[in-house]
Amino acid sequence: MADPIDLITANPDENDPANIAVQIDLFVQQIKASIPQLNAAFTALNFLSTSSVSSSSLAIDAGNKSLSVDTGKSYVPGMTLRIANTADVSKWMQGEVVSYDSGTGALVVVVTHTNGSGTLSAWTVSLSARIPVFYTGDQKIIVYGDNGHGSTNTRIRRFATVLTNLGSNITYADSATLGGSFTINNSGIYSINYSDRGNDANSYGVSINSGQLTTNFISINEVNKLFLSGGSSAATGGGIVTYLTSGDVLRSHTDGSMSISDTRFQIERIL
Repeated sequence: MADPIDLITANPDENDPANIAVQIDLFVQQIKASIPQLNAAFTALNFLSTSSVSSSSLAIDAGNKSLSVDTGKSYVPGMTLRIANTADVSKWMQGEVVSYDSGTGALVVVVTHTNGSGTLSAWTVSLSARIPVFYTGDQKIIVYGDNGHGSTNTRIRRFATVLTNLGSNITYADSATLGGSFTINNSGIYSINYSDRGNDANSYGVSINSGQLTTNFISINEVNKLFLSGGSSAATGGGIVTYLTSGDVLRSHTDGSMSISDTRFQIERIL
């Protein structure tokens, strides 16, 4: 870690003509003296403070890894690090810092991604970009079939059957009075699809965080319309991939007259 940069004390003042030349000269000298310190600071910021080596013996697999690295580094909890074998960089582990003692060099990383195998003892540890975690169908809800609308929330669809309910990122709730709702428990990128069919030219879609639950979908505030699925007596649907925030509530929102069984709602977290 770079040492602190010396304070520049020179203070050239045009209102002090007797001393301004001396102060300008001192200012220039102090600036020159600070250049190596600035270079050291930028070098540390860009590389040295987040790069180190380790001779700890580690098996390449997921989980918490405790290793000894250089002291005086800038590792902080939550920072993403790659631990790569010095001799063969195709063998690596990557994860987030759990803890680091800058005085002793004791580092704990929870490894979430790996490449290669073996137990090795020559590592280069460096700052790395986070690897996105893609979900593979384990955070998903699918419902289908007509079950009317809420008796209080008269424009909110209910579904007859829960086909799939996986994971904890989304909570589906069905209420005879409030209708069906999908609450997002963890922020992320989600794929949402909704199809339906009305008796005539009904408009329906998916609302987000709407308080107008007795108002036809087409007439609710635009900010609460996530997407329009259709407006036809034929079965139509729509979908979107978008970022949703923890606490967002999605609903199948209609004009209250939908009563045909050709309806299906699917929501899945993908990232």
